[in-house]
Amino acid sequence: MIHLPLYCSTGAIIGRLNQYDYRHILRVMPDLCREIPLDGLELMMLPAYLDKLPKMAEDFSAAGLRFPVIHADKEVGTLLSSGAVRKDRELCGQALALWGTNCAMGERIGAEQIVLHLWGGTDSDGAFAVNLSYLPALRDTAQKCGLELLIENVPCTTADPAANLAAIHAAFPEQRFVFDTRFAAFHGQSESLFSLPWLLGGCLAHIHISDLRDGAPRDFSRLRPILHPGEGRIDFPALFARLHAAGYRGSVTLESPVLGEDGIDTPKLAASLRGLRTLLNPS
Repeated sequence: MIHLPLYCSTGAIIGRLNQYDYRHILRVMPDLCREIPLDGLELMMLPAYLDKLPKMAEDFSAAGLRFPVIHADKEVGTLLSSGAVRKDRELCGQALALWGTNCAMGERIGAEQIVLHLWGGTDSDGAFAVNLSYLPALRDTAQKCGLELLIENVPCTTADPAANLAAIHAAFPEQRFVFDTRFAAFHGQSESLFSLPWLLGGCLAHIHISDLRDGAPRDFSRLRPILHPGEGRIDFPALFARLHAAGYRGSVTLESPVLGEDGIDTPKLAASLRGLRTLLNPS
């Protein structure tokens, strides 16, 4: 059986309740990486980090933490969408500048891939063609930092993720993608995304794991709270059986959070990661 890399998002333990203090990554993640074991972490970039990036990179290196993937600040997609819909080039320029900062951080921490929300926020994919027109510039910036840009199937308000990913693939056949299980289920596309022959034919590079509660497609209230595998409606054993049958060779990141009023629930995080490890690499 092929070993599929398993990562944990730093967003699982960082949030408003601990003041977005990245030092919790240093406190929790080294032991977790050894205990599971994990193949690395996915750094979730946050606005609170922007004035701390060089120090963060130094501290991560000193702690021996490995970050194969960096998830770009979601504001990149929000700014790009707002600029596209409102025809405001200044907002699009801000998106490109923020993207450059994120890519530079990815290079600092030795990441190989960077996850992009190509659209997002209230304006979402309302002017998708404009968002798409910025992709060559975004890819160029990532490549200069030694990063492969991966596009995620984020929620839409105009079209839908499968349609947008298909349009990206038509324009850029070599572009690779991230499959987010919660976002796919939100749009009722857990199956239809996998029916795209090119996706499992080499264009799927990475998977984000979290669960979703029952409800109607496109009901945005369903996106929170973010559930752990087995707490919602997604059939993860069936999902991974399909991935194995298709010969998937990419990586997987758990994104489900464990930060609450009582602090970080490390045992719950470890239990979810162990469950994913079993599904990824069954004996």
